[in-house]
Amino acid sequence: MRINTNVGALNASKNAFINTMATESSMRKLSSGLRISRAADDAAGLSIANKLRAQSRSLTVASANAEQGGAMLQIAEGSASTIQRILERQKELIIQRESSGNNESVTATLRAEIATLSKEVDRIIKATNFQGSTVFKSLEFQVSDGTIGNTVTVDASVTVGTVSLADTASIGAVDDALTAINSVLANIGAGQNVLDYTVQNLKSAVVNVRAAESTIRDVDMAEEMANYTKNNILTQAAQAMLSQANQSSQSVLSLLR
Repeated sequence: MRINTNVGALNASKNAFINTMATESSMRKLSSGLRISRAADDAAGLSIANKLRAQSRSLTVASANAEQGGAMLQIAEGSASTIQRILERQKELIIQRESSGNNESVTATLRAEIATLSKEVDRIIKATNFQGSTVFKSLEFQVSDGTIGNTVTVDASVTVGTVSLADTASIGAVDDALTAINSVLANIGAGQNVLDYTVQNLKSAVVNVRAAESTIRDVDMAEEMANYTKNNILTQAAQAMLSQANQSSQSVLSLLR
């Protein structure tokens, strides 16, 4: 029997230390809800999880951009629809003005209303904006995390001269203006559909990317609780065996009596 080196006690101490570390690791994971609560838990997994988190955050912003784009197009649609109604009214006035039965005062009144409505068209085109930026132009929205399919472009350009009629404008001129504004409305509608589908796709992508990140970063609470219970029991058992190993050395005293 040897008393200078108590191998049993050393082994029990080593195992107690290892089990204590494992128990503390389980407690850290259970209290944080994270499988990777520090880089040492899974260095490679942490790198992948961080990339997925960055991607999900980028996709979330892209989704917000698409939703803001839809709001911008709604504003453009409202103003373009107003311009369309003004043009329809101007066409009525032009047809009425062309009647040979009108006297000069009636014609002058009709021309004055046509001119007034044209000024309103000019004002609407210049005044309609979204966060200080005009909506009647070629619009580009960033709707990706920067990999592929980065932007959606909608041509909502309205030229004042195209839809603003002179008081002497002909029926052909107002028809051309109506065709132009209807083309803009068609582009706006198509853009709204594209952005709606884009938002749906981006939100689905965000869910899937976050789910992928969760499988790497988040802890399985049931499994980790089982590990904690096991490690806690082993720690207590190692401590008990350390006590027994220390007491076994006391038996040497019986040889000295």
